[in-house]
Amino acid sequence: MRRALILAAIAGLITGCGGQHGGSPAGPPEKDVRLTSCVLSRKLHAGLVHGVIMNTTGRTAGYVVQIDIIDGGGNPVDTAMHAETEVAPGAKVGFTASGVQTYGGRISCRVASVQRSTR
Repeated sequence: MRRALILAAIAGLITGCGGQHGGSPAGPPEKDVRLTSCVLSRKLHAGLVHGVIMNTTGRTAGYVVQIDIIDGGGNPVDTAMHAETEVAPGAKVGFTASGVQTYGGRISCRVASVQRSTR
């Protein structure tokens, strides 16, 4: 249920941002996102991801970031999502996202996709 609510909210953000308007982005949106840590939360027993979004476009932008959480065997075990509605041109915004599945062992993370819309 939590995942359905998160996905519905993110879909609303993408729709509400209105896509690209004028000017061209500085590069692919994936280049705007950097993961700074990926750990297994001791309290939640789920993946906890920290990262930074830096808007490299010349316009205010919204971002939706999907992160794959990978187990020690290299298999995706969960997905974490994060959305930012307004990131000023050139600004950096830190974020935290968590998975919803419980598991144990070693994990790693990778950015699976980034949607960016400018205004």
